Amino acid sequence: MHSTAFHHRPAFVIILLILIVSPWPLGSNRDWAWPALAILSGLAALTANFGIRNQLSIHHKVVLAALGFLVCFILFQLHGIPALIEPTTQYFYGTRADLTKTIMYMGFFYATVQLVDSHDRCRMVVYLIVIIGLLQALVGGTQQLMFELPRARGSFPNPNHFAGYLEVALSLAIGAMIADRSNSGGTDSRSLRATIVDIITGPLARLRLVIIIMVIALVMSRSRMGNIAFFSSIMITAAVAFYYTRSFSRYTAILLVSILAIDVLIISKYFGIEQLAERFRETTIVSDGRVDLLSYNLAVFKDHVWLGTGAGSYEVAFSPYRDADITRKISHTENDYIEFLIELGIIGSLPLLIILVAGLHSQVRLLGGLAHPFERGIAFGCLAGTISLLIHGTADVNLQIPSNTLLFILLLAIPIALDQASQQRREGFS
Repeated sequence: MHSTAFHHRPAFVIILLILIVSPWPLGSNRDWAWPALAILSGLAALTANFGIRNQLSIHHKVVLAALGFLVCFILFQLHGIPALIEPTTQYFYGTRADLTKTIMYMGFFYATVQLVDSHDRCRMVVYLIVIIGLLQALVGGTQQLMFELPRARGSFPNPNHFAGYLEVALSLAIGAMIADRSNSGGTDSRSLRATIVDIITGPLARLRLVIIIMVIALVMSRSRMGNIAFFSSIMITAAVAFYYTRSFSRYTAILLVSILAIDVLIISKYFGIEQLAERFRETTIVSDGRVDLLSYNLAVFKDHVWLGTGAGSYEVAFSPYRDADITRKISHTENDYIEFLIELGIIGSLPLLIILVAGLHSQVRLLGGLAHPFERGIAFGCLAGTISLLIHGTADVNLQIPSNTLLFILLLAIPIALDQASQQRREGFS
């Protein structure tokens, strides 16, 4: 495979710029923020076509085809079929905005798979997210400790979206630790004591400290589902990795146990685990200001099963179904899956399912296959981050926040890019 390092350096810099900028202006969830990201994503996708282009893998083609279908479907919601079918959207401007965002995500995915085609670039992207996650954690911790905010939120208006970002950053940090440990040629022949000392004081000790800081910030967010999702995803991913590889290095096992045990049960005790537990207990008494929207959402969905109400139209579509029991503004439902089904219907949600399955298959294939140890470590982080956001999506709408959606796409794109690059290297040697 020919390196794209020199031909695509400007496009790769744009990808890095998108990742740097996206979380800071309120998660880019404002009409004055996300259009700039859309322009940058378009530039990255266009410039990625100059010079040497990588051959598209089957996973890459499937995801691009699904995204292309989704773009066409949202166009249909906007305009229908002239003289045959009326537009189906209930909020033209919201659907038009979501169409632009979908094109943005498509461009970002294409550019990422084309450009993150080497271990060096992958490491750069992963560590960039980890650094941003650390900065977000420091901002969130400062907010709570100095300004006495009840919940840490970083640069996000909603603490749950702050938690969603940290879930991904933490997952990638753990994946980077496993990857770079494997990449450095460390063996599993040393004693248990030596392995523990290496985790605490070895060359990756600084990354271990960053993980501790982000875990503390995640707990300080008081996000119940965010904490459940992250720690559950680590255990699920570890089980998947063990199932496919039938082996688990002592270093990896001790690292994961330390995160689940030391960070949560000891360190987090002094940074809010008791308050977080209190929020779990309160769930059985009050609804934390939330309204049970399931019955209302079911009524909306039944009336728009196949074609949906239009992408980005949930708030408008929900209004006719609300009653006196709902006194607050409802901009989003409290479940990513329900919101997608209501807005896109079954037909429009199918390409999302295809994208997810293709991405998960690529992650598991890289994790359990004969890939380079570095790639298996990165696949571990990507799979853990994906599972975490999927679990969190049952109670919050992280995938309606542009910065977090871009991270989700990144998690799906990186394993596809590495797998694609590995295939081309093997073909080059054959």
